[in-house]
Amino acid sequence: MGWLSYLFRRSAPEAVDLGSSARIETDAAPAVAPPAGDAGPVWPPVLDSDGHRPVSGAGLDRVFRDGDLLVLTGWATGNAALSLEGPQGCLAPDISISVPRPDVAAAYGFAGEVQGLLLAFRPTPTGSRIVARAGEQTRAGEVAAFPPERLERDLSRILAEYAAARAQLIDLVRDLPEHLAAVARSAVRSPRPGAPQGHMEILKCVPGAGGLCVGWTLGAGPFFLVDEAGLCQPLEAPVRWNRQDIFDAFAADYGADCADAGFLQALPAGFGRTARLIARDGDTLVLLHERGVDPAPRDAVGYARWAFSFPVPPERMVERIARHDGTVLKALLNRTERASKTWVERAGTVPAEPEVSLVIPLFGRYDFVEHQLLEFADDPFIRNTCEVIYVVDDPAIRTPVFAALDTWWQLYGVPLTLVWGGRNRGFSGASNLGLSLARGRQVLFLNSDVVPMSSGWLAAMSRRLDDHPDYGLLGARLLFPSGGVQHDGMVFRYINSFGVWMNDHPGKGLPPLDATPGSVVEWPAATGACLLGDRLEVLSLGGFSESYLIGDFEDSDLCLKARGGGRRVGVCADITLTHLERQSFGFQGSGEFRLGVTLFNAWLHETRWRSDIEKFEARKSLEAGA
Repeated sequence: MGWLSYLFRRSAPEAVDLGSSARIETDAAPAVAPPAGDAGPVWPPVLDSDGHRPVSGAGLDRVFRDGDLLVLTGWATGNAALSLEGPQGCLAPDISISVPRPDVAAAYGFAGEVQGLLLAFRPTPTGSRIVARAGEQTRAGEVAAFPPERLERDLSRILAEYAAARAQLIDLVRDLPEHLAAVARSAVRSPRPGAPQGHMEILKCVPGAGGLCVGWTLGAGPFFLVDEAGLCQPLEAPVRWNRQDIFDAFAADYGADCADAGFLQALPAGFGRTARLIARDGDTLVLLHERGVDPAPRDAVGYARWAFSFPVPPERMVERIARHDGTVLKALLNRTERASKTWVERAGTVPAEPEVSLVIPLFGRYDFVEHQLLEFADDPFIRNTCEVIYVVDDPAIRTPVFAALDTWWQLYGVPLTLVWGGRNRGFSGASNLGLSLARGRQVLFLNSDVVPMSSGWLAAMSRRLDDHPDYGLLGARLLFPSGGVQHDGMVFRYINSFGVWMNDHPGKGLPPLDATPGSVVEWPAATGACLLGDRLEVLSLGGFSESYLIGDFEDSDLCLKARGGGRRVGVCADITLTHLERQSFGFQGSGEFRLGVTLFNAWLHETRWRSDIEKFEARKSLEAGA
């Protein structure tokens, strides 16, 4: 602090006898200009002497102010004090740091110890003033009146002079990125045995959406990830697991702190190009690792495939999604680019006003189309009064499917419409694209691996919907090829092992029960593999939500939207089709990836509908007990 030299060379300071209420203007220039390159103290010190030498004194070195944050540094000795006073008196600082200042003691000849002070306040009340007192001498100035040239431009110099304040300041300026960046830059490596350690092994982000950091830490922490602009992500609740390699390498020095050293932590949207992993170690701010941020997959499915490759125990997966993956995946799903062009080709003459539009997405396999068309060809209702829309949702099969259009028309005589939306949209997006082009009075959403067992089934479902105007959506009984039930209605079941509400199909795999002809059985929901509704009503509901990943839970989501509008949902158990189930989904990846997708969708579904589901289940329990 070179400015002491010029103060020390000054003649003995004059006594300032202004009383406790006196005020010396803070913009009064120092009697001696500070040395070049050093702004010097904000004020000349206030000193109280015994006639021979100063016995107490206080000085204000630096003032930093930004909004409601105020940081002061200075010193005091004897009965002197440096403080901030508000309308109600002296204010307690949020941070108070004192360090020995032998340089000041030597400069002024104080017999006692001089304490260097850092005082930080947030918020700073209106009308507050900085006060330095020594005996009867007082110097004061309103915070708001300090001229800008007397203020510190940033915290860097203060952090360099008061290293003990760094760890505490990181909490006080957490929501002030510019200043948090300065605090993070002040962190240094620690040579202390047993000090916190850590490393970021994987650090990837999608700009504007967020990302993941995977690595390890040792020590008590707390730990923080801070980018170059001061955006901070505390490691407050990362996914933790035991890293045997870290345990083997560090157990001798860190003991139990080696347990669960591995971590996975989501990064917020807007995280920058570099990151610092830092830790608080008492009053010290320790730099553990610094590295650049790599790009993560920008597509939602690609991101999920990458992120779910870092496995956690299945029972912790929903917790992980809620805290780490969910926000990023939702952002990526919401920003998915919509293709600007749609390709449509038709074969045969479609009725001008179809009774029902069949909307059938195609992904991966398309050999089931001929099995469906073989049955549709023997069904006069479908062949003569309906439109069949196949929505190609896989660029890999676009060319062969469109090439087969004329052949299918010539072989089966069923008027067909083929649609390609320019990209993979998932079940919801493909179904909604078909819905937007449909012209039928009613719309049937049908999986490509659902095959009718006889003719007349769709005509019966259509009449059933007309005859039950209180129902908004109707499903059918779906059987496995072996004859067991695949779907006969859907309920919601809380799965304790995952900690989330899931869709459940009662009786799945069992022989079908007898069904009353012409009846509708009410259920909480029905599968989208075969789901019929009024086209305009389904459009008014917004169709299927496209916020789910690939395909799952959007059918129950649509059913709950219909129920929210006062409509009922049911199943025609006497109308039976065969469902090969998930023959397309198997093309999407491994079992771990599929589990991750299912649990993400279950979590998203629950965040939207938990209250409705719990009310429905409570009402069902009361009815069962009556």
